Amino acid sequence: MKRKELIKRIGVTTLAIASVFSLAACSSGANEAATMAADGGMYESPSYEFNSMVDYNEKYYDEAVEYEDGGDYGYATMGVDYNANGGLNETQANASVAKNRKLIKTVDLSIETTAFDLTIAELQKKVNECGGYIENEYTYNGSMYNDNAKSKYANITVRVADTYLDTFVSGVSGIGNVTSKSTSTNDVTLNYVDTESKKEMYLAEQESLLALLEKAETIEDITYLTERLTQIRYNIESMESTLRVYDDLVDYATVNININEVAVLTTPTVVEEKTPMEELKEGFAASVQDVIIDLRDGAINFVIRLPYIIRTLVCLAIPVVIIFIIVMIVIKASKKKAKKGQEFAENIKKDNKILEEAAKAEAKEKAEEKTDASK
Repeated sequence: MKRKELIKRIGVTTLAIASVFSLAACSSGANEAATMAADGGMYESPSYEFNSMVDYNEKYYDEAVEYEDGGDYGYATMGVDYNANGGLNETQANASVAKNRKLIKTVDLSIETTAFDLTIAELQKKVNECGGYIENEYTYNGSMYNDNAKSKYANITVRVADTYLDTFVSGVSGIGNVTSKSTSTNDVTLNYVDTESKKEMYLAEQESLLALLEKAETIEDITYLTERLTQIRYNIESMESTLRVYDDLVDYATVNININEVAVLTTPTVVEEKTPMEELKEGFAASVQDVIIDLRDGAINFVIRLPYIIRTLVCLAIPVVIIFIIVMIVIKASKKKAKKGQEFAENIKKDNKILEEAAKAEAKEKAEEKTDASK
């Protein structure tokens, strides 16, 4: 008896340790379950098959009957009619679907506003009023280094209770001009019901395995039952994680909001029938307004960027001035050199003229002397 009790304690201790590791493994798969659930896919935990399962059934099936209050061990012990694959039969599945549908709702909104900060504050107020929360937020408040310095925008993801979804969307539509809106609904009812049914199936098997573990006597039997219980527990935890993800996505709808700041609302809040003349007048007025806005923005941007313009002009003027000074120096030197050459030429010309006059005077004197001699 002591040996039997020792073996059972070893088996229970091993099962407890294995359960801890299975919980850690299930938590690591929660993100994958969330992704699959959001896409409408079925997250299915890995199943395990053993060659020794036939031996297990043959060895422990009859004993399991005694621990099921006279009933046969199997899926029918849960009071639910499961099919051969462990899922609900069509009649019960349809009844469950009709009773409680599991719908994942997503709404996408694009909003333009002329008062960006006020719109963001109003949005936060609407979120608080509906008991929701902001899951993700990215806000751009403009930059002086950007051409669109005054352009602001925000991408915000809000989670709000499904019961308040319509109220929240209507409230948000009133804080700005809605340019686009889309709604999508993903029905995961069948996946949810199927996951629940498989979880109940594994719970039933777990109870039977625990009963068999109490009657096991050999280390081989205890080891095999402990391994199987660990795998069953892993499957149960995985499915519970999947169901929690489904519940979160179903209970809280997702609203993706795009908010853009504009100078003038591009989409009219009220659409009315207009005559051609009215459309012509409004179109012309809108064009004039756009031109005025462009001129105003251009003047503002010019004044804002004036220091940069001055800096650029100064940077360009410095080499221009240097080049101009060099050119003037060269021109001045050239003129000075030319002037010296001209003066030198004039001096030579004057000297030549003096020499010519001297030669003429000398020739005249000789001629006079010659005339006097001939007399």
